[in-house]
Amino acid sequence: MAIRYKLNQNMLHVNGDIMSSVDSITKIMDDGTKTCIPKCESNSDYQEYLEWAKTNKIEPADVKTTTWDDIRQIRDGILKDTDWTMTTGASVDQAQWAAYRQVIRDIPQTYKDKTPSDVVWPTQPSTKGPNS
Repeated sequence: MAIRYKLNQNMLHVNGDIMSSVDSITKIMDDGTKTCIPKCESNSDYQEYLEWAKTNKIEPADVKTTTWDDIRQIRDGILKDTDWTMTTGASVDQAQWAAYRQVIRDIPQTYKDKTPSDVVWPTQPSTKGPNS
């Protein structure tokens, strides 16, 4: 059974700059079965892909422009990844983080009359504690 791979590429707009990132690779089998492989050195499927890529050519990614669903997914991911800053005992400036997280939550409303490519993501506050 032959295997082929295709890059998964996302176009993000961060602080006015277009940032392209390859987040994962799709493994495509002859029967049409697809498996998403994260770009992670410790992943055995990713290691298999790296070996395959030494002698084969990967299909280029379809260039995808950012949609409002992408913006919401990014927003939700940022909020999930920064939940820890709001926990009791977190040694960060919680007022700064609360304000940052509110700006993140408000992005869809803030940019409601614009396109997803107009979104400018705020800079995260420091993760260093006040006594660092």
